[in-house]
Amino acid sequence: MIHAQSRIRPLLLALAFLLLAATPTLAFESEADDPVRVLFLSKSSGFQHSAIKRTDGHPSHVDTVLAQVAAERGFEITSTKDAGLINATQLANFDVVIFYTTGDLTQRGGTGEGFFRGDGNPPMSADGVSDLIAWIEAGGGFVGFHPATDTFHGEADEITPYIGMIGGEFTHHGAQFPGIVRVANAHHPTMKSVEDGWKIMDEWYLFKNVAEGKLHVLALMDPGEEQAKQEVYDIAPYPIAWCRELGAGRVLYNAMGHREDVWDHEMFQAWVGDTIEWAAGQGEAAAAPNWGDVVP
Repeated sequence: MIHAQSRIRPLLLALAFLLLAATPTLAFESEADDPVRVLFLSKSSGFQHSAIKRTDGHPSHVDTVLAQVAAERGFEITSTKDAGLINATQLANFDVVIFYTTGDLTQRGGTGEGFFRGDGNPPMSADGVSDLIAWIEAGGGFVGFHPATDTFHGEADEITPYIGMIGGEFTHHGAQFPGIVRVANAHHPTMKSVEDGWKIMDEWYLFKNVAEGKLHVLALMDPGEEQAKQEVYDIAPYPIAWCRELGAGRVLYNAMGHREDVWDHEMFQAWVGDTIEWAAGQGEAAAAPNWGDVVP
């Protein structure tokens, strides 16, 4: 269940978004004494998902949902499309970094035609990935949603440092359908709000270069009846959420969240809040590799 607090603060946050959304970065302070400080990056150097697109001065759908979750949990959140903020100096100001990103973030994008042109917002420096990984290893918390595995691809089967960190690389997907979420570890701190067997419409990514021996699988997607309808999903249930420890830090990836209505779902919002708290170091890590025990 989502923590029940004032519903006024999310409305105030939404109004603040309207005033500030013309800038790449939006910051909202918390009234908590020692809030979890979250940086949300939604820079697109490739395909720009509708869920994180800002239009006509309005915040994106995910911006708004994360602001609401932050208000309810007492987080302090900065939402940005400026990938230049991923540097050692700026990262020191945050406890958790969330990526909803695509492409090579060192490229600005925003030119040319087609779906994969990018958003034209400021890019990451050449040192951005190494700074991010060093920050995680020193105790930072990283969370990637949906297209975060469609970021910093390598050539052919090359595993880039970023892909090695997040634990897997997006390859393709089929048509959207209601997948069945199978909880792999109901006792994990991030899974306490997620019902086993939850059936929900989304776009379901498939992966390569998955670091099976390093990951703690949290949830799998069971295609169910879709196995007979789409050849690409004629497979056994496979992981769509996993976590790991990296040095003194924590990493978690959740493949869900393509659709706006996924972000609107109370169960998903609770999952997001629990994930951020875990990434910030709250509760036990419980990230011992378990692939061989839970994946068919």
